[in-house]
Amino acid sequence: MELKNLMEAVYTESRLLDELLALLERETVELGKVDIAAMADSNQAKEKLIGAIGEHAATLKKAVSDCAIMERLDSGTTLRELAEYLSKKGKGELLSSQQKLADTADKIKQTARLNQEIADRFSEMAATSLSLVTRLINQSNVYGASGGYQQRSTGAVMINREA
Repeated sequence: MELKNLMEAVYTESRLLDELLALLERETVELGKVDIAAMADSNQAKEKLIGAIGEHAATLKKAVSDCAIMERLDSGTTLRELAEYLSKKGKGELLSSQQKLADTADKIKQTARLNQEIADRFSEMAATSLSLVTRLINQSNVYGASGGYQQRSTGAVMINREA
């Protein structure tokens, strides 16, 4: 019974991680297109999904612990250790499911790093552009007596009362 509960928890975890990976891959496309509205929607969806993964973590941890105790292992046994132990006893399904979870987690990390790099570069570009626009705004164009525009830097003048 404990193994069945553990397998259900692993399948649920796998489904949640697959959803997160798909969402992160969609976010990569949105970052490339600079689709601000879609990125906002993705962020909300990520928050919900990460919350669901966090809530499910306790269920998975308990299922691993219960199954480990049933197999007379330490209650702090990891999923990987338990899967390897059960694989030696001829129950390899958990090991393949655990490996799939690990592979999906690695893909999530890679995609998240890529998205972070894209976002950082976009942020740097936006800051540089904003700095350029700010410098242009801080220069005033004054129509001169010669009939053309003259560029002058804006500045403040202080008047001495004693003068």
